[in-house]
Amino acid sequence: MTSPLANGSDVPALDRGLSLLEYVMEANHPVSMKEVAQALSIPSASAFRIIRNLVHRGYLEEIETSQLFYLPGNKLFQLVQFYHMNHSLHASARKPLQDLAARTGQTAQLAILQGGAIVYIDQAIPKEPVSIIASLHTPVPINVSAAGKIICGQLPESELQKIISETSLMQKTPQTVITVQALLKEISISRKKGYGTDLEEFARGIGCVAAPIYGLHNLCIGAVGITGKIEHYHDKKSFKENVIAVLETARAVTLSMGGQPKNPSCQK
Repeated sequence: MTSPLANGSDVPALDRGLSLLEYVMEANHPVSMKEVAQALSIPSASAFRIIRNLVHRGYLEEIETSQLFYLPGNKLFQLVQFYHMNHSLHASARKPLQDLAARTGQTAQLAILQGGAIVYIDQAIPKEPVSIIASLHTPVPINVSAAGKIICGQLPESELQKIISETSLMQKTPQTVITVQALLKEISISRKKGYGTDLEEFARGIGCVAAPIYGLHNLCIGAVGITGKIEHYHDKKSFKENVIAVLETARAVTLSMGGQPKNPSCQK
């Protein structure tokens, strides 16, 4: 069971909130505000404010009987699922990413949608020297990302519209899509083809192609892609070979994640 709060915390309010949350999680029974306040030596008024905020954010669930009791909320289970999914995805994609980088001679990347932006959580570098390396765990706008377009193309319409409405369409190059109408068209094209592209939209001289990864219940959980010199994307034969490689890699990762691959086109 969580012990009372330690002295000397740099952020006392955060320390209290986390300790309170840990106490509720470890209790294995509904707890009252009075029990928490006494166990953690927190003033009742402070305990009340912390609990109300945690309930509002979904980290605690409130049960009303003769008095109020609290249990871990759905938000905690969502975070656990998110952690396990990404940990599993990272492990499942590691070898396929390395094979993809070796096969194409380009940087291979694993991406997820997080907070309305694309975040690269892993990458593999080919043996040949390359100068194109992604910044891991750094948000990338969806309008300049091949992975962003294809992942967004798998979302329910309501979720897609929400992300679009909250997204700032940043212009990186003259080729960047900067209007909502144009972005939605790109997303629609990506959905039909089964892969997304970035042709000098993020940076001049660079091209990308990405395909979706599906998990349980056929939900898109990320994308695998490659990034290389733009010449490989303007050459029809090279482009088709690379698209096939990306699609086959996405299929392999999808199967390892318990998903069901779809049958996209391989045309440019």
